[in-house]
Amino acid sequence: MSNITLSSPVRNTVLTLQNIAGTQATVQNRLATGLKVSSALDDPRNFFQASALNNRASDLARLQDSMGLAIKTFEAADKGIKAMTKLAENMAAIAKSALDATTATARTDFQTQFEELRKQMAAVAADSGINGVNLLGGDVLTTEFDEKGINKQAVTGVDWRSFNGTSAYVATDAAGVIGVTQATAWGAITPAADTAIKASADLVKAAITKLRDQAAVFGSNLTVVKVREDFTKEMINTLKGGADGLTLADQNEEAANLLALQTRQQLSQQALSLATQSEQGILRLFG
Repeated sequence: MSNITLSSPVRNTVLTLQNIAGTQATVQNRLATGLKVSSALDDPRNFFQASALNNRASDLARLQDSMGLAIKTFEAADKGIKAMTKLAENMAAIAKSALDATTATARTDFQTQFEELRKQMAAVAADSGINGVNLLGGDVLTTEFDEKGINKQAVTGVDWRSFNGTSAYVATDAAGVIGVTQATAWGAITPAADTAIKASADLVKAAITKLRDQAAVFGSNLTVVKVREDFTKEMINTLKGGADGLTLADQNEEAANLLALQTRQQLSQQALSLATQSEQGILRLFG
């Protein structure tokens, strides 16, 4: 096969058209994907830096999800404490009514109501967990704040699901358990029964105080998690913004580049036509 020799003007114009076509393909890809760096071939440094930023943003996004679940766990415990506080307040009212009662039967009925509310306090504590973690059931809630697991918060709950003794009428003991044995029954109009009712009422007041104090502790821990969640959300946006700055294409600029390339392509095609016309003139010599 014989070689075809092109004149220098034609060869230069063809090379220009090839370069324009290659650049057009690049610009069209940027417009289609929105990325000026879509692979390591485009810009290895920016590509790998952006990948590192996006990977960290993904890791933090997973931690943000766990923080959101931790917040819900605190909220569940807080709702449980509020319900238990209402039950304790009702128990205090029942104790007062029992103390004012004038018959043994009435006092026995009040004691039965009191005991039922006490049991419900235990039931509420047992039902205040979420995703297998119950801060009112003695569980530990650990929340990680960074992808390396260095910064974290571990909160140990209180176990208010059990009671001391079968006739535990109320409240809290030194170990933090809701319920303290009160052996003396209320069902009599005697000084001993009066003392038992008053003791139960005092224990209820202590329980309410302890519930409120524990709510404040959980509230403080919850604040920490919420602050870190907001910080993590902002960090994710910052990391993604940094990655975008390294890889995203300016659509307006790329559109203008494509229009300029199309213009150059048309001009180069006209130049090629002019360059070949001089060669075609030789044919006229044989006409």
